[in-house]
Amino acid sequence: MRCRGMTLIELLLVAVIMSVLAALAMPLLMSSDEERLLGAARLLEQDATWARSATLTDPADPAMLRLLPAGTGWEVVRMSDPTAAIQAADGTPMRRVLGAGAAAFSRGVRLDLDEGATAPILFEAYGGLASGPSELRFVLQDFQFQCLVTIDRLTGEMSVSWPEAASGNP
Repeated sequence: MRCRGMTLIELLLVAVIMSVLAALAMPLLMSSDEERLLGAARLLEQDATWARSATLTDPADPAMLRLLPAGTGWEVVRMSDPTAAIQAADGTPMRRVLGAGAAAFSRGVRLDLDEGATAPILFEAYGGLASGPSELRFVLQDFQFQCLVTIDRLTGEMSVSWPEAASGNP
């Protein structure tokens, strides 16, 4: 009776194939700088839309975005209690710290208001911003890239853009 097994060449071939597959998969598993910024921008957009909707449903107590110190994040609060974050549908406070919790993917990202803007960002009963310039711009940046999140003052609509000089994107 003959024993069957794998030869050394077969084992080496399998090891090489596994190494090549792992090398190809690694970039897919890692978050790039642009993806971290875009994720943070989308999270900010989602929370601003939620604050806008909360204001539309209860205009007597408008919601606002309050920036956390040193560009570390933001929270959605009500005008009646600007020190406590509103509870989300899942019961957690709507407080986003960049690099932690729901925003853990955004480690190394910083949030700043563009020049001329003031904080907190208060929404009005019709969905726009209560005050400020014609458009409010947030700058999300890390060491290499930055993106701009713009809120139109009249409509409250948001958009995300990539400055050419900062990111090298077309």
